[in-house]
Amino acid sequence: MFEKIQKELAEYFEMDPSTITRNTTFDGDLKADSLALMELMFSLESETGKTLDDDVMDTVKTVGDLCDLLEKA
Repeated sequence: MFEKIQKELAEYFEMDPSTITRNTTFDGDLKADSLALMELMFSLESETGKTLDDDVMDTVKTVGDLCDLLEKA
């Protein structure tokens, strides 16, 4: 799951995937705004077939948090 999310983020933010770790924060490290987070959520839902609540990004702060959430869903 991490590799999938890492790849999505690297493509979206046009950065080297190796710079994205489980500890990478969405707001601080990636400077992701709410539009970027919504697009990421829709993309991940399409790829994984899992549905995420609209408010999920209010509780998810790091890439690792998102991976854990998707693995439990």
